[in-house]
Formats: sequence, structure tokens, C-alpha cells
Amino acid sequence: MDTVGNQKSLTYREGIMDINRVKFILEDWALYMKVDNHKLGYPSKSILINSGGESSNEVFEQMIDDMDFNNVQAMDAIIDSLEPLQKQAIYARYLKEKKPVEYTRLLSLAIDNIITMASRRIPA
Repeated sequence: MDTVGNQKSLTYREGIMDINRVKFILEDWALYMKVDNHKLGYPSKSILINSGGESSNEVFEQMIDDMDFNNVQAMDAIIDSLEPLQKQAIYARYLKEKKPVEYTRLLSLAIDNIITMASRRIPA
């Protein structure tokens, strides 16, 4: 309970990223991993703020896409830093690769580790 007497949500832990947000980024990561991309990291379109041409709505959408891409790259680095069997469990779940022995336990550990690292590396 807080100082006013209201009960706080049991699912919220201060400083820890929400599991649903992590799962959303993991789904984006899975799509990213399935796409053959040879653009060498250069943006296909730059963000320009001008009075003509692109609408502010298009510029906003591009900024959101860029933020999502940055989150996916951070998630890729996080997954790459997991222990090999935990990484294999994530690959099995999201990329349909072979499941390791004790898949459920390893996936749970991997998700817990991802939540902890994502809370520090990915903006909410």
C-alpha cells in the first residue's frame, strides 16, 4: 500500500520493463531476424522536417519506426548476451528452431534475464 492507502498493482515493479512490452519487442525482433536485409545499416529514408513534401504524420511514423528498429537492435544484443541454452530457448520460441532440453525452464530464465537487461537498455 502507498501512503494514501491505495493498493499498488502487484504486476508493477519499479524500474522493471512490463512483460507485455518485452514480448512486443521480441515479436518485432523475430520479424527482423526473418527478413533478409543487406542495407549495411544505412537508413533508406532520412527524417526531414520541412514545410512541404512529407506530412508531419509521415515524419512521426518514421520516427516511431526508427525507435522500434533501435529497440529491436538492443533486443538482438541482449539475446546475444544470454547463456547459450537460454539463447537457444528464445530462438526456439520466436524463430521456430529446435527446442533445448528443459525448454520451459530455460525460456523462463531467458525471459527473466531479458526483462532485467531490457529495463536498463531499452527506453520505456
